[in-house]
Amino acid sequence: MAKEAPRKPSLIPAFLALLVVFLFGFLLFSDFDSEATRTEHTVNPPIELIEPQPPLTIIEDSNKTPSSEQVTEQEANAFIETLAKSQDESITINENDDQFVRHDSVIILPSLEHRITSIDELLADPNLTEDTPLTLHYTTNIEQQTTLAELSDQYEDQTIVLTIIDQNGQTHTKPLFELLNQSNIDLTAPITLLTQHKHSLQTTLSELSNIKDIDHKESVVATINHGIQKLSVKEIIQSGDMPDNALFYLHRVTDNDLQGLWGIIQTGLIEKFRQGVHIEGVTPNKDMVRAVIPANADEKLTSGFSSFLGKILTQKVNSSYIYNFSTHTMNRDPNLIYPGQQLIMIHFAPEELKQIYQFFSDKRNQGVESFAIGD
Repeated sequence: MAKEAPRKPSLIPAFLALLVVFLFGFLLFSDFDSEATRTEHTVNPPIELIEPQPPLTIIEDSNKTPSSEQVTEQEANAFIETLAKSQDESITINENDDQFVRHDSVIILPSLEHRITSIDELLADPNLTEDTPLTLHYTTNIEQQTTLAELSDQYEDQTIVLTIIDQNGQTHTKPLFELLNQSNIDLTAPITLLTQHKHSLQTTLSELSNIKDIDHKESVVATINHGIQKLSVKEIIQSGDMPDNALFYLHRVTDNDLQGLWGIIQTGLIEKFRQGVHIEGVTPNKDMVRAVIPANADEKLTSGFSSFLGKILTQKVNSSYIYNFSTHTMNRDPNLIYPGQQLIMIHFAPEELKQIYQFFSDKRNQGVESFAIGD
């Protein structure tokens, strides 16, 4: 039997061992080379590394956005602060120009006389001097050619009372809907619409003769200023226990005060708060500070209880000061007011006015439609 030939040794293990030795030598040689070529630099002065020492202090932003309540309070404070003029100024109280004043304010009351007269009669009055201040109130009539059809399109409110002259020259003063509903009426027939415009002219007696726009024999209402009274609010009130920052709402009684003290105070608050004041920098993008008080805010609640504003008005009517500047006497009866003689003085603490501002501002921000609701 023939013998099997011996196997030849494999070269693969030897080759792999050689490759490992080669790679190891390459890596070792590269490390020596980098050590030989490394350059050291000396920093002078040396850099000192300081490790942070706990605890660390965390700085927080202090300029946080104020809440809506804080903004409203800022507005209220600014509004009340500028509602009355500085005590360094004398404040003139005219009819139909009410003012808030401070307890330490000095007010000026013009002595006014209202007279139905004419320019000729005023010029002939020996009691008036050439520099007597006068205000003339008069009306002018304007005629406009139109038709009832045009008036129907012009006026959405057909309950408005108009004065017209028809084709026959007859004058009619009626609500528009009655004019339109007349029997056998031609809506396209030409008519004349009469409108009146009211005017007020401030002048002096010496300038009356130069006025050409008014017939000198025509009747006018003249407001004659016979001089002024300069009074201290403290002296009128005669109450030394009030702080100087106490506020008073002042109103001269006129023939238009048909609703008495309640209507005077309500109208005054509505107008002053809605009118507002210009204050820069109170809130971003806003230089007008005001609060809207609706006309029905004083009405009773459906439950029968008084509203927020109604409670305030009741209290102020009962605690009002009524000063007669003709007789220099004080009256506390809210039912006795005389046009042309009396000054209504309503005391408000700044905190009360602030609460009113915040109440109606909050209602506005909440989108509440009925401002008559209150606790």
